[in-house]
Amino acid sequence: ASNYSNIGSLAELEHKLAIQKEAEKSARQNILELERRIKDLGEIIKYAEQYRANRAYHIAYKKSKNPDSYFRKHETQLILYGGARRMLEQSGIKLKSLQIERLKLKYEELSNQKEELSATYKTYQKEVRNMTQQLEKIKNYMDYEYDAKDIQSKAKEDKMSL
Repeated sequence: ASNYSNIGSLAELEHKLAIQKEAEKSARQNILELERRIKDLGEIIKYAEQYRANRAYHIAYKKSKNPDSYFRKHETQLILYGGARRMLEQSGIKLKSLQIERLKLKYEELSNQKEELSATYKTYQKEVRNMTQQLEKIKNYMDYEYDAKDIQSKAKEDKMSL
């Protein structure tokens, strides 16, 4: 019991545990939101790179004297260009002001935030686990003491009834 003297009351520990669980839940939700944003940004970067890599084929196709022949030779690149362009436009990305490096920096920034938040989340998990164990130990100790008192009082009653 002396190990638990710095904890305070049982209600106080339960309150602290509830607060810690809420912080853990909030951190987990933030991690999930960051993961979603990272995934979306990763797709945008992929399409932006496809757009940039295959844009020259589209320009050459437009300038070509024999577009059918050019299309047959570079069909894959032109289809990739068109798909990437459509996906970027659907995402609301302006193609004229497309800056892949800026997108990559934002991706890296979000990844770093996720790492930091994951470390915080793991700390919260560990604290919740420790507090839960403390709470269980205290409750078990209290049940043991009550059981011991009940046994002693029953033994006294038995002695008196004899």
